[in-house]
Amino acid sequence: MSIESTIQNSVMTAKLRLQLARPMRTGEAPALRGFFGRQFEDEVLMHNHGPNAQLIYQYPRVQFKVLDRHAYVIGLNEGGELLQQLWLGIDQTRIGSEELSVLQSDLQTETATIEVTDEPIRYRFVTPWLALNQKNFQEYTSSRSQSFRREKLNRTLVGNCLGMCKSLGIRLSDHITADCAGLHSIKATLKGQGMIGFVGTFSINLHLPNHLGLGKSVSRGFGTIERSSR
Repeated sequence: MSIESTIQNSVMTAKLRLQLARPMRTGEAPALRGFFGRQFEDEVLMHNHGPNAQLIYQYPRVQFKVLDRHAYVIGLNEGGELLQQLWLGIDQTRIGSEELSVLQSDLQTETATIEVTDEPIRYRFVTPWLALNQKNFQEYTSSRSQSFRREKLNRTLVGNCLGMCKSLGIRLSDHITADCAGLHSIKATLKGQGMIGFVGTFSINLHLPNHLGLGKSVSRGFGTIERSSR
């Protein structure tokens, strides 16, 4: 692999793990994001809103998650650099109406590669993947064909990965294909609205860092992936 290729396909990740005064609940990731957005309102990467509260459409460089009952903040590239500057000053959080002290925090950084692989790699969604927008939700739910539904998810997942790579400035050397046969649907809630999410395993010929988010609302903790051993 050339040096140029490595630079084009690398992403710096910073993972901030916070142990709060009580265990976190999975559904509290949006509240965690809300706290950081208010606490650091001058940092656009924390909330993805520009002047006049205008939404910035890009793959989120800072993502908030609840994993194994702990709060996580994942920063990518400039988002990771921001976390390195701020994390030591975070000793208190507010989740909803509850003030929670930070008992312990640690930050891990690494440079990971996102690149096409010769063989598919298996991952799992550890938080629900919100794959469907209003249009393809109707197409998905109105079809009784399992092959149609699976292919719809396959194409959507590939599209999510391509969109992420484009936003991060990553160039892929070949086409990617996905197999979502190991996913199943569950009920999910976003901003008080019921939605369909997907959890389980999938395969794709793309090397991805653990705990990246794919799909809708990744900054609120949805669509978090991990490499699967099974």
